[in-house]
Amino acid sequence: FMWDYVGIVRTDKRLQRATHRVNLLKQEILEYYSNFKVSNDLIELRNLVQIAELIIRCALTRRESRGLHYTLNYPDTMDEARDTLLVPGNYASDAWAE
Repeated sequence: FMWDYVGIVRTDKRLQRATHRVNLLKQEILEYYSNFKVSNDLIELRNLVQIAELIIRCALTRRESRGLHYTLNYPDTMDEARDTLLVPGNYASDAWAE
């Protein structure tokens, strides 16, 4: 689903759908952690889902198109590029509120 919703050409609507899918996966993984033996594959899946979530959140925060990442909702490039790096202190900032 990442390729379909968070590919090179993006829209806010598709990014929101991807967020919903990632949240469902996170819940399933959490339930699996509670009920079954943890394996390397499960840990890798958890890590991949966390990376997917970070990519989606960064894409939702960027209000411009830059390079190969084109956002239909924001087709122009901003003169001043805004960083979309997540730092532990601002992970739960208003920009990430759902």
